[in-house]
Amino acid sequence: MSSIVFVVSALEAIAASKEAHKQKHLGESVQKALKDIKEHAPQLPDPETIFAPLQLATRSGSIPLTTAALDCIGKLISYSYFSVPSSPNADKEADRAPLIERAIDTICDCFQGETTPVEIQLQIVKSLLAAVLNDKIVVHGAGLLKAVRQVYNVFLLSKSSANQQVAQGTLTQMVGTVFERVKTRIHMKEARLNLSKLEKGVGNTSSFTVDASDSVNDASGSNEADSVEESAASEVPSNDDGPKLTLKDLEHRKSFDDSQMGEGPTMVTQVKPPQSTPQSPSGQTPRESSIEDGMDSDDSEDEVYIRDAYLVFRSFCNLSTKVLPPDQLYDLKGQAMRSKLISLHLIHTLLNNSMLVFTSPLCTITNSKSNEPTGFLQAIKFYLCLSITRNGASSADKVFEVCCEIFWLMLKFMRAPFKVCYAQLWQDLALILL
Repeated sequence: MSSIVFVVSALEAIAASKEAHKQKHLGESVQKALKDIKEHAPQLPDPETIFAPLQLATRSGSIPLTTAALDCIGKLISYSYFSVPSSPNADKEADRAPLIERAIDTICDCFQGETTPVEIQLQIVKSLLAAVLNDKIVVHGAGLLKAVRQVYNVFLLSKSSANQQVAQGTLTQMVGTVFERVKTRIHMKEARLNLSKLEKGVGNTSSFTVDASDSVNDASGSNEADSVEESAASEVPSNDDGPKLTLKDLEHRKSFDDSQMGEGPTMVTQVKPPQSTPQSPSGQTPRESSIEDGMDSDDSEDEVYIRDAYLVFRSFCNLSTKVLPPDQLYDLKGQAMRSKLISLHLIHTLLNNSMLVFTSPLCTITNSKSNEPTGFLQAIKFYLCLSITRNGASSADKVFEVCCEIFWLMLKFMRAPFKVCYAQLWQDLALILL
């Protein structure tokens, strides 16, 4: 009922506006939506029927109508309403992009740069935050990246200091949520592996216990560091077997192939409700009889989350590496320097708060070239080290300071996987920063 109230209120405001009387298509669309709501009460009708007038309202040119429509779209996204399958009424319906993707596109299209009214800017940020933070229907791929990118644009281009601050906080919350979800998936994967070990050990005569050392420790745990170090040592030849990697040839040393990894289509995953485990006639539960199939399915879904984290982190690493001309190097309020600083600060925040994602052996992503799973840290090390080498010698104090903080986190938590192949590079980085 509360959903119907705010939708009806927004649609009635649009219907009463002068724009609805001037623009015939908008007026007819609103009246059709209101009629369908009454016919389907207390449930909402087909999502396409509700979305159509809201989308038209965002294009009306009216600040109040656009703001009201964006607010309603954001709330409906947070209620997971636009993720409900639409009822196809025509053949062309099957060729349309998913409704959640069109909803995000509609929100993003309302931002027209620094000339966008401040009220609309703020509502864009709020609605996109609702789309990314929805914990029941999670948006992935192009839709997620577009939402993050547009909030970044608001931060960079808005002339309102208040909106800049809101966009900066929202951006931090968005990327933090993406990585928190990966951490949750890592813990779930650990639980599945432990359950699998437990079920396989039930038939053994010896008792089986889950040792605490098998769990995924925090980034500072010695067990995890040892396992990552051994993995790195087995994958990469030692420095004695070949030339040492230095800063000069770092930019041409890219071990992880992501050339085929675009943003991908917008897709959603739905949080699965807990299921009961009734006994089958053979005495096995469905979970026991299909444990391997279930793990394969969950592993595929895990990679969807990890892929999002990879693309987000890669984007900010690339933004941080842009070379600034001398006249922009000390302009802390300029767009170029603000872009570099927020990118570096987000990299630092993600490393500081989500080190588990970078160091866990359970967090892997598929290499496009070899089609083999690769550790997350091994996948992003090229971009991370390139960001540090491009900015570590900066004469701008704030850039230098955040680079030192990032390097300290790398030295503290990533030394084990890096030291085998990057021994010389560590020395060069230290010389730059010291």
